[in-house]
Amino acid sequence: MGPLRLSKKSCAGLLLGCLTMPSALGWSDHASLVWPLLRQQPELVEQTVAAEPLEQFLQAEAEGVAQTLQQVEAWSRATIEHYPLTPEALRWQLDTAPTVTAFLEAIRVNPLLPYRLYVDLSPERAAPERPPLAWTELSFLGGGSSQLAARYWPLEAGEPVSIAEVIASASDEPDFGMDIGLFEDNNTDFGRRYGFGSQPFGNPNLDYGSQAPFHMGFYHLDWLARTAQPDLLRTYPLWRIALFGELADLAFRTGHAYWGWRFLGWGLHYVGDLTQPYHAVPLPGVDTLDALWSAALGKTGEMVQLVSNRHGVIESYQYQRLTQALNAGDWNAPLLRAVSDHAGDESLDYDTFVMALTADSAAAAGDFDAAIEAGVSPRFVSDPSFEWTGSGFESEIVTVVETEQGAAALDSLDAAVMVQLERFSAVGSRWIARGYRAAATSN
Repeated sequence: MGPLRLSKKSCAGLLLGCLTMPSALGWSDHASLVWPLLRQQPELVEQTVAAEPLEQFLQAEAEGVAQTLQQVEAWSRATIEHYPLTPEALRWQLDTAPTVTAFLEAIRVNPLLPYRLYVDLSPERAAPERPPLAWTELSFLGGGSSQLAARYWPLEAGEPVSIAEVIASASDEPDFGMDIGLFEDNNTDFGRRYGFGSQPFGNPNLDYGSQAPFHMGFYHLDWLARTAQPDLLRTYPLWRIALFGELADLAFRTGHAYWGWRFLGWGLHYVGDLTQPYHAVPLPGVDTLDALWSAALGKTGEMVQLVSNRHGVIESYQYQRLTQALNAGDWNAPLLRAVSDHAGDESLDYDTFVMALTADSAAAAGDFDAAIEAGVSPRFVSDPSFEWTGSGFESEIVTVVETEQGAAALDSLDAAVMVQLERFSAVGSRWIARGYRAAATSN
């Protein structure tokens, strides 16, 4: 029994270690990811809503916010394993002023972001005749190549903005820092008060490592993994999806269409993250027994590095291939068609929807990992001494793959990515349709 207990402990360390990787963003640039789907719905592209400050919505609907958050709290407590109750001191109160800070703390997001009115423009719209927003006006994080490009513009209260742009812009917003610093060991005042306990996995010292438990959903771990590392069960994307879905419904019912679509876009982010196999399985392509054996051989660090590199490589590759087609306006490109051509509008409920989605993503993880290993140069994805993040190859991965592996490798990687994009299309469209039905009912 002694060696078995040691192996379980090693497995736990391995599973936790793989999640300290710096790449915890799911898909790079959710706004670009969703545009092929949105432009297929003219009613979303052509209709506009008036931008509304968050404070205005909260002041008008303080009682509805209180009821909605109470309902979500009760549902989460009954439905979500290991759900940490919202501390009483943070609950939305009707006997105090309905401030933005009180709301942000009641829904337990990072209160340091501005949550301002802004738009990430459609790829088909010309830039406004006004200065763009700097990335630092939206986030405290260091931006990547996509964020640092001039792509965000301020909105004035009451300014019309297309529904599609609200959804796309908001779908990227949770990666601005919304879920960073929320645990008690993250050295933030709010993290010490939010009730999430210590960070269950991910590296608290990485600038966005602490968001991982909110953007990854390990709902299909086998018995051994659950037993060896129960902290992997402390993941919260289902809660975020339900929370923002219900807030969207409230906003639509009460005539605040802008916030209905913006809350819906926030929820879409987490739906999209769960279509990424690396966010549904701790070690894609590795079963628990293999993980135990690798740990016993002292190769934990090597496996962690390979998983980290493959995750980072495919995010960079996916982003570049999609944006190449978007920038060229090639809406018939296979990767864009993978998003636009697999839409559905079936109704959904949060729990079964997320469980089915993550089961599909988990089932796809092994093949996806194998395709990355086969299609990308071994020095990037099969050499544990190499570190992808910060290597300088992130913006060149497509050219490097074609040069080193040939055009056939691009075709193979495109095919592997398209399988995941088709899953995103099917579930993302159902989420958007949910909002469309709510908006139509409220009119």
